[in-house]
Amino acid sequence: MAEVNVDEVIKNVCVKFSVESLKTEQYHMLQSMLAKKDCIAVLPTGFGKSLPYQIYLPVVRELGRLGPQTERIIVCCPLVALMKDQVERLHSISEQRVAYKGSSHEMDELINRGEFDILFASPESFVGDSKFRQLLQNFNVGMIVIDEFHTIATWGGNDDSDEYLVFRKWFRHVGELRSLFPSAPVLALSATCTNKIKKRVMKVMGLRENDTTQISISPNKPNIKLVVKKVSSEIETAIYWLVDALGLLGESFPRTLVYCNSISDVSKLYNHVVKELENCTNLVEMFHSETPEDKKEKIVSALRNKDSCVRIVIATSALGMGVDVLNCNSVVLYGPPRSVVDLVQAVGRVGRDGLPSVALIIYNSHHLRNVDKEVKSFISCQNCRRKELLKNFISDTDLLKFTDETCHTCCDLCAELCKCNHCSVLDIEKLFNNECLNCSSDSDDTIDYDWNVDELDMDFSLSDS
Repeated sequence: MAEVNVDEVIKNVCVKFSVESLKTEQYHMLQSMLAKKDCIAVLPTGFGKSLPYQIYLPVVRELGRLGPQTERIIVCCPLVALMKDQVERLHSISEQRVAYKGSSHEMDELINRGEFDILFASPESFVGDSKFRQLLQNFNVGMIVIDEFHTIATWGGNDDSDEYLVFRKWFRHVGELRSLFPSAPVLALSATCTNKIKKRVMKVMGLRENDTTQISISPNKPNIKLVVKKVSSEIETAIYWLVDALGLLGESFPRTLVYCNSISDVSKLYNHVVKELENCTNLVEMFHSETPEDKKEKIVSALRNKDSCVRIVIATSALGMGVDVLNCNSVVLYGPPRSVVDLVQAVGRVGRDGLPSVALIIYNSHHLRNVDKEVKSFISCQNCRRKELLKNFISDTDLLKFTDETCHTCCDLCAELCKCNHCSVLDIEKLFNNECLNCSSDSDDTIDYDWNVDELDMDFSLSDS
């Protein structure tokens, strides 16, 4: 069939998905899939990297390429929330049979009978469940999709890690899917991946560099300013500025995500805030892996509602992949995460509307004990923090091309050198700076806060944006 007809088919299928046309990167991904080539794609959150595999089977059907046995796609996904979200979206816009293992007994029965086109499941199911693996081999799997593939390294550990010490050991064995379905090409997707992790994942999945289509876009989010501040090791002192500002501004406080590295820290921060501000408990929520499912859904729904009264959500990374937060342009990291991948992902949770945003990373000496050396370099660097972070993700050649158009919106270090005379400071940074007018971070334990409302140069009718 002529190439122009293929493009026409793609265009017609896109209409069914309420998409006018594919982006260049999406088109190249689909072309790789149609050619049965392996593909690895690193594209920003919200880019639409799932669309190519979602329209793949409808396109193949329109082209008349399906053989006598129905071709199926399996999607290895790290989180139930992601699977659920994808299945719900596909059910609403597609005639394909979509399922995810473990959602219900009825759904699992459909899977057992092979009544699916796209099947979502976790590495624990695809690799760790021998009966499920045996069942899958009865079906014609024509495509293996690895969603959020960086978790193979970040959650599965490396070859030197003891399996009982890693977060989810089956992630490191996802490559076994290649041996189960040797003729099925792999599509590996991620929003954030360092050069080092990409090489490791390609090795695990058996992706040969010369035979694999590689598509990527820089993870740089130019609208998000990076700010790093050292604070007291005492939680009450470290977030005094946030508590006072929330009490003063109430529902006018800018919607903010506050990330912690442990459930313990989430609980401590949350309990301190609601204890100090008993009249503001409806403005604050906490979210972690042990939060009841109905509560999680309520919080996610609030974050997707621009009119919700929720101003602050204190969370672990459990509030992460697959959650779209509306009208949120501020994120506070109480201690940097262990890896630069997790750091970039946490920063990227906000500012998805393209409006000026800020990521405020506050830390004490204890927070740096278990972080990777790349994170320590980011925290301690004396030049541009953005370049220090991006060098882990892009080539040296691309890094040389990188320029800062506006210093004061790049990072706190660049802002100090900015001479534009039009520097603006975003809400959360302004609240932190004004709260800590006379604070010293030379010592973890000696910080003197000087709160003076008259000295605050800000509009107290702050909006969500």
